Amino acid sequence: MADKILIVDDEPNITSSLASLLGDDGYRSEVAASAEQAADRLDRCDFSLVLLDLNLPGKSGIDLLREMKDRGDPTLVLVISGQADIPTALEAVRLGAVDYLEKPVAPEKLLSSVRSALLLAAANRQRTLMVDDLDSRSRIIGKSKAIRRLIRTIDQAAPADATVLINGENGTGKELVATRLYLQGRRRDKPFVKVNCPGIPETLFESELFGHIKGAFTGAVKDHPGKFAMADGGTIFLDEIGDLPRGCQAKLLRVLETGEVETLGAQERRTVDVRVICATNRDLAALIKQGRFREDLFYRISVLVIEVPPLRERLEDVPLLAGEFLGRFDPSGGTRLSAEALGALTTLDYPGNVRQLKNLIERITILCSGRTVRLEDILPHATAGRGGVEKYQGQAPLSERLRNFEKTLIKEALEGENGNIAAAARTLGMDRANLSKKIRDFGLK
Repeated sequence: MADKILIVDDEPNITSSLASLLGDDGYRSEVAASAEQAADRLDRCDFSLVLLDLNLPGKSGIDLLREMKDRGDPTLVLVISGQADIPTALEAVRLGAVDYLEKPVAPEKLLSSVRSALLLAAANRQRTLMVDDLDSRSRIIGKSKAIRRLIRTIDQAAPADATVLINGENGTGKELVATRLYLQGRRRDKPFVKVNCPGIPETLFESELFGHIKGAFTGAVKDHPGKFAMADGGTIFLDEIGDLPRGCQAKLLRVLETGEVETLGAQERRTVDVRVICATNRDLAALIKQGRFREDLFYRISVLVIEVPPLRERLEDVPLLAGEFLGRFDPSGGTRLSAEALGALTTLDYPGNVRQLKNLIERITILCSGRTVRLEDILPHATAGRGGVEKYQGQAPLSERLRNFEKTLIKEALEGENGNIAAAARTLGMDRANLSKKIRDFGLK
């Protein structure tokens, strides 16, 4: 469907000629003779672009721009006006106009500006869809004390622009935490660029992160902006920064300290405004003692530190996680976990953390598609080793292990709510009277 454009001008001959010109180029258009009419049409219909004259009867075009900005209207505005003084043009741009053209405008110049604005509008719509999709796929699942503490920390850190270091074992969800920091931050409508530090060869580090121009080195057949330039205005996520070669660390430190990017082959440096989030599964303090990680870089990236707990420290979240993954891999709901199978899942140590649980659920969803997953279906695919299947196959019967698990879950909920039974019942999603009975049975109060 062709883009729809709103023409706002009080001169009929101008609106007629603009509508004809746009129609010949395949665009649909509507006309408003005042700011009030334009506001009414914007409320009733979605437009890709507004062509706005500033000198209107009643409210001015500047007034309309200001109102659109105040109510968060994302529709792009291209100003076409005979009122071409510099202060007015600057005010229009400050209020969100994407361009300012002086009347009379050559048809090709106008169409070129319209096409550019519509490309920007399409990019903005696509980014909004991507961010919304990212938001829906990046929920942090769990009600354990450790997860509630993690979410509180994210809520505190997200609005700030300070550099964040995320510590955690492989598979705990460090990238998920970085994504939540981005989505809850003030830069969520700007780029989010992810960099896998171990995946960049040392010889290509500068080129990948800071960019190069054509001919800067053998094989540089075209300009490359680099990750930091791509993230300008937004957020860059440096994953597994502990694996970054020491020779690259000084170059990264320089950019973090100055905000200046030196593109290979370019004469001038570029200043970037980027929020930096780093993650590692390594003990950076130990690497510093070994001379493998720069101490000054560590202090630069660890203004805020977030610890992501391993799954073995929040096993009470396993049922919620398992249910979420089952829903993803079998949206029909035909594959279900029996109580015995779920009990087995809550007793493993998960050296691979949430990633291991996710892979296990995907595997049994394929192998047990459309039926109830039994205990014997789980055990052959669960990882043995440090407290794994061997722990589950110990002497304690399943009923006892499930009882201990339930007791631990209730105890942590009570501790998290400072002994408030009603609040703990809400946290656990159960009836207060039933919870009170279990508290007495378990001797918790």
